[in-house]
Amino acid sequence: MIYNRVMDTLEELQLHGKTVFTINDASMLMKKPKKYVSKILSSNRKVKRIERGLYFISSSRGDNLYEIASQIVFPSYISLFAAFQYYSVTDQVIKKYSVISIKRHREINLGENIIEFRTIGRERFFGFNRVQNAYIASIEKAILDSLYLNIPAFSYVKEAFDLSRQNSMLNLKVLREYAHRMNSGSVNRKLSKLLYEDDEIRRSEGD
Repeated sequence: MIYNRVMDTLEELQLHGKTVFTINDASMLMKKPKKYVSKILSSNRKVKRIERGLYFISSSRGDNLYEIASQIVFPSYISLFAAFQYYSVTDQVIKKYSVISIKRHREINLGENIIEFRTIGRERFFGFNRVQNAYIASIEKAILDSLYLNIPAFSYVKEAFDLSRQNSMLNLKVLREYAHRMNSGSVNRKLSKLLYEDDEIRRSEGD
């Protein structure tokens, strides 16, 4: 009976797009005290704990780290190396998922992976899209976030820039508009270097 109630709760959470959920979410659905619900969830193999009071529903097909990472803090989105991996513009295999937020949060170890949180000002918090239940930076914003935070190294950002250009993924107009919104001299200098080192762009602009 308890098992069925838990499974019904998990199914309802998934039905509403809540793969990541709080103890309050489950308690309200099960109509049981949070302490009781926490004990029941901890014994269910489908439920994995992220941190105190926050869980995700594990899948036999593999867990979506992008969805999990971007649902821990609100608002937030995935960027930097993790976004480069999502867009297949890096050969690096990552174990660290970088979350951009306007709020601070401690780093979380999730199995063999690490979820880290990088804080930026509200005025620079833009340029991301919802992909199913995950929030991920556009390729343009992921490049600019990397230039702004100096993560990863410039050579990896250039690799991502070059590959996204080759694959016709990068919108240069959007990249420049976003760079202006970032309002950072450092970002503009580094972006100028990226653009200058691209022969096709340099020729088209008459350099």
